[in-house]
Amino acid sequence: MFTSTIAPLVLGVLLDNDTLTPMMFTTESSPVSSEVLDYVKRVKSIYQWLIPLMIIILLMAILGNGLIVLSSPWLSSPISPYLKLCVSLAAADMWAATLLISGLVVNSYLPVVFGYKKTSLCWDALLEMFRISGMLTSDMHLFALAINQFLGTMYPLKYKIMVTTRRLRYIVFCLWFVPLMFVFGWFVAKEDDGLRHENCSFTFYNRFPFRITIFLIFMLPLISTLIIYGCILAKLLKAKVEFETYCTDKEKRLVMNTGVKQPATRSYSTRSTNVYSKLKLVWTTLLIVSTFSLSWGLCVLYFVMVCADGCMLIYRKNIGLYMSLFLNSTVNILVSRCLI
Repeated sequence: MFTSTIAPLVLGVLLDNDTLTPMMFTTESSPVSSEVLDYVKRVKSIYQWLIPLMIIILLMAILGNGLIVLSSPWLSSPISPYLKLCVSLAAADMWAATLLISGLVVNSYLPVVFGYKKTSLCWDALLEMFRISGMLTSDMHLFALAINQFLGTMYPLKYKIMVTTRRLRYIVFCLWFVPLMFVFGWFVAKEDDGLRHENCSFTFYNRFPFRITIFLIFMLPLISTLIIYGCILAKLLKAKVEFETYCTDKEKRLVMNTGVKQPATRSYSTRSTNVYSKLKLVWTTLLIVSTFSLSWGLCVLYFVMVCADGCMLIYRKNIGLYMSLFLNSTVNILVSRCLI
């Protein structure tokens, strides 16, 4: 998601045309080495095929999630809170994929491949603001799904009282609105920075305080989600063992008393089926969460570790241009695959 904010800006300035020479980058006003020039040319050749490939993958994500959202009006009533949250999550993923495509085109493809020069960074700032909030929105949706399944598993009799339609609508609204307002606050917090800068130059974005904040806000709900699903799995697996043990013991007693093998009682059979269906649902959701954690987690980890000021690794100081390109491309591909 976080397309490199240093490389595209450098490339946008350097890639006017194909007649660039090393002498053009050795002046006092713009000291750029031949290494950077070579990097620019290589990146241009890579971006010509890599970005269209990523856009195709993201379009598949938009199509798949769009079908889920468009088919939601035909869901049979009553629609469970879990399905409503899933539809909202699909909409969030579709929105994130759309923003990713916009970012790849505006921040990478146009300036690098076509040499488009930007006179203002306002569009870049808005795109980045919506993209970060979109990532947090998807993260919070998974956290909400985990809490919903936790309440349904641990408190089945009180579930309908706790999770009402009105509360669910309020929660979904907050899942979309709160992350956007939080990120927007960063972009307008300081004078001469972010959206309050004349050219919308968001220098805070490349500094450690902002990046560690986003990292913590992303990781805490994600870790909590994994812990919650661990508790749900432990509960369901314990119930599964109890049902199987009960049915086995009862069957043995019936065989000993009557000599005829009989099935378990209907009530316990129904409860056992309920446990098995919940287990399948939890395993499916865990697969989604694991994929999300792998892709977005690596993305955010790279985001907090590598920046221009204050991070563990500094652009062009602790990490080279080619390694930065490789890591950025790998992370973006993982995120694109996650959204499908």
